Formats: sequence, structure tokens, C-alpha cells
Amino acid sequence: MRALSIVMAVVITAFVAIGSAFAGPQGSGQEGTGKNGSHGERGFLKVLEKLALNADQEKEIASILGKYRDEIGKTIAGMMESRQGLREAIAADVYSEDAVRQAAQRVSEQEVQAAVLRARIANEVKSVLTSEQKDKLKNFANRRAGKMKGFADARLANLDKWIVAHAR
Repeated sequence: MRALSIVMAVVITAFVAIGSAFAGPQGSGQEGTGKNGSHGERGFLKVLEKLALNADQEKEIASILGKYRDEIGKTIAGMMESRQGLREAIAADVYSEDAVRQAAQRVSEQEVQAAVLRARIANEVKSVLTSEQKDKLKNFANRRAGKMKGFADARLANLDKWIVAHAR
């Protein structure tokens, strides 16, 4: 049972990483602002705890995630590389709108690949869950969407404060 828990933790971390790869701040130069640099990891682990998976579900989900391990790794690497390219294009000594647009397009393409992979994996994982667990998952997603809206509003409010304070 201890070995299963360790394998599950490793596989879930890989799954979380792909979610974090496109759930974090887009193009801000930050990979995340939560503990250990990741919003997604804490949230996803909390969801798993709240879902109260049984041992069979854990084993099945570990198998699903293990099947996608290499693809998850390649997707994460692609996201990191494309975001780094965008940061470099934005921070370049000589401004080039075309370079920024091309770099942003590469990020967009990687995000599409990551979203499709995440949806494919989520679809398989959901097939293991009970109806009650699926409802809990939906509720968590709805709460997260509300928090993200609040986060965006707070960032804009802080920007407005900075502008007012420094526009004099």
C-alpha cells in the first residue's frame, strides 16, 4: 500500500504539472505564485483529498496517468520553452512586434496541445469517479473560476493604484 501511495504521488505530480503549465500566469514572466511556484499543485491535491478516492480508484487513476507520463513531460517542456521564448521576445533590447507575435503564437499552440491532453486525461480519470465525486470536481472548478476572477480584479486594482500614485 505504501508503494502504491508513492507511485500515486509521483504520477499525480506529473498530472498537476501539466495543469499548472497552462493554469499559471500567462506571459507574466512567472510560472506561478503559490507555494513552491505552483497554483495548481495545492489545489489539485486538495481536490484529490476531498474526493476520498478508494484504493481501486487510486490504482486506476495512477495507471491512466502513467500511460500519459511521457506525453505530459513533453507537453510541460514545450510549454516552458515557448513561454521562455515569449519572455525573451518581450524583453528583447530591440522591439519587434513580429517576434512577439510569433513567440505568442508558439505559446498558444502549446496551450492548445496541453488543453487537449488535459481534457483527454480528465475524461479518462472521470470515468473512474462516482457521480458524487464528479459533482465535487465540478464544484471545485466553479469555485476556482470565481477565485481567478477575483485575482484578475485585484491585479487591475493594484495596477490602477500604482498608476495613480506615480502619474503625478
